[in-house]
Amino acid sequence: MPGLIPYIPLLHGGTPPTGGWYTHWVLEPSTGLYLFAVTALYLLWVGPLNRRRPGADQRPVDPSEIRFFLLGSLSALVALGPPIDDWAGFFFVSAHMFQHLILMFLTAPLWLLGIPAWVYQPILDHRVTGWIFRKMFTFVPAFIISSSLMVIWHIPVIYDAAVRNNTIHAIQHQGFLIAGIFMFWPLVSKVPEAPQLSPLLKCLYIFLLVLPSGIVGAFITYAGPGLYSAYDDVGWKPWGIGVKSDQELAGLMMWVGMNGVLLLLITVIFLRWANGQERADREQAERAYRRTPVAPEAATVTPGPHQESRPA
Repeated sequence: MPGLIPYIPLLHGGTPPTGGWYTHWVLEPSTGLYLFAVTALYLLWVGPLNRRRPGADQRPVDPSEIRFFLLGSLSALVALGPPIDDWAGFFFVSAHMFQHLILMFLTAPLWLLGIPAWVYQPILDHRVTGWIFRKMFTFVPAFIISSSLMVIWHIPVIYDAAVRNNTIHAIQHQGFLIAGIFMFWPLVSKVPEAPQLSPLLKCLYIFLLVLPSGIVGAFITYAGPGLYSAYDDVGWKPWGIGVKSDQELAGLMMWVGMNGVLLLLITVIFLRWANGQERADREQAERAYRRTPVAPEAATVTPGPHQESRPA
């Protein structure tokens, strides 16, 4: 749903702030309008508009879903609002990287968790869009699309263009949101027609995601200072942070930080699967034990007072 909402620019603007926290402390109006529109449309769709249509009892909305979506909107507000947006837009490639990681690893999955499965039904019911939907949100397409968007937007000439041009910058932010949606769909999907992967396939899928992010992160970390020349336009950095340190921090965020999160996800998913398998095996063994007949013990005859025991 968020990826289908009409494009509204996510911009930063004005002159570089000075002093203090080096931020204007002003939320860009287009950013505020975008997030307000997304959140308001969601609340209307799952709330009043849903209740007014026939068959509302067949379209339940869990309170946790609303909380997830609102948390996703809040994470986007943190990423795209002051002070992070001012730091990302004027001074630090590392702050820009942090923005994108929030959009991919918090906003996108939280929005997905917040959208009930029935919201996608009109798309799935249409012959053409339903076919596209089922094909696009599977292992291979989801991996290719999310990885490609992540790699393309970190190519220096494209990255610099996004920093210098507000329209391209807006498209870049949307691109990372879409990358996050495709990345996490196979892990958190609620839609039976495009379901989650099995636990072991999830581990393989996440492991493959580690490769492109690791390559790009390492490239940024070890590239010479000034890889992204757009950040040289201001000519100075707050708090004495150098170009080299800023760029290395950005690369490590992607290389170590992002991949650390992915590897942690693999660990959690695998351990949950292994515990489930162990529990299932134990329950199966207990059921088999209860069904096994117990052989009766041989009767023992105790000699009475007027009987004497004779040797065999």
